[in-house]
Amino acid sequence: MKKILVINGEKYWQDFLPEFEVTQKYIQNTSWILRDGKLFITDADGVISPDAILWRVGAIRPSEIQTTALNLIALSGIPCINSAETLKIGFDRLSMLSRIKKLGLPVIDFNVVTKSNHLKNIKIDFPFVVKVGNYHGGFGKVLVENEKHWQDIQDLLFVTENYISIEPYINYVRDIRYIVIQDKIWAMSRKGKFWKANIETTDFIEIKPLESIKNQLLKLQKELQADILAIDILEEENGKLHIVEYNDIPGISGFSDALKHELADVLRRKMND
Repeated sequence: MKKILVINGEKYWQDFLPEFEVTQKYIQNTSWILRDGKLFITDADGVISPDAILWRVGAIRPSEIQTTALNLIALSGIPCINSAETLKIGFDRLSMLSRIKKLGLPVIDFNVVTKSNHLKNIKIDFPFVVKVGNYHGGFGKVLVENEKHWQDIQDLLFVTENYISIEPYINYVRDIRYIVIQDKIWAMSRKGKFWKANIETTDFIEIKPLESIKNQLLKLQKELQADILAIDILEEENGKLHIVEYNDIPGISGFSDALKHELADVLRRKMND
């Protein structure tokens, strides 16, 4: 029986890939070995040499082991969703944002400094959002609402060695996630409990995808050669849309099981190829 390794992520993939032996390991607990072109991954539970990998690493602290593992996957030639090459492009937020801008898609304007002492040179109206380093899933982000708050945040940012990005706060009426798997597209409106749209989400409503956004997503998917890809969008009251980021390891909570079946079929096809 062929073996599929799920890295982090959801625990239900055995149900959608019943003909395979599905094992789950967490990237932060693993060691990786490439021997004679064959890849082995070990942790406290044992060792596996997988026939395919489903990479579902979500909002954890970015680390060197992640990029090393992706390089070893590429060297081994093991089928992976997404491919290691695609995942490496999206690993860093700045690399991810540069791909969106390259295609002329409506990404939120942002400023970046590599040292906190240069924050005084950034002039932007309150409120605005500060994001520290290469974090996802709401981590490392804060809403700055006034001068006093900004001074306190700058004092705190003095201790970080990560780059810092600053962008205007979008007073949105809804957050929308579009997901494409192969050539199929779904869209969902989401509401969060607080200002961070994707944190403590309270409502999921699948909606009909707009043709204009579908075309933008397919354009980005082609650029990245992604098997699965999502874009997260904030919509203002006047209908103006802003792309926050793309996500090549998107969470699929709230969507129908059709997405899980489709992603499982993609992995099967990659293994057969």
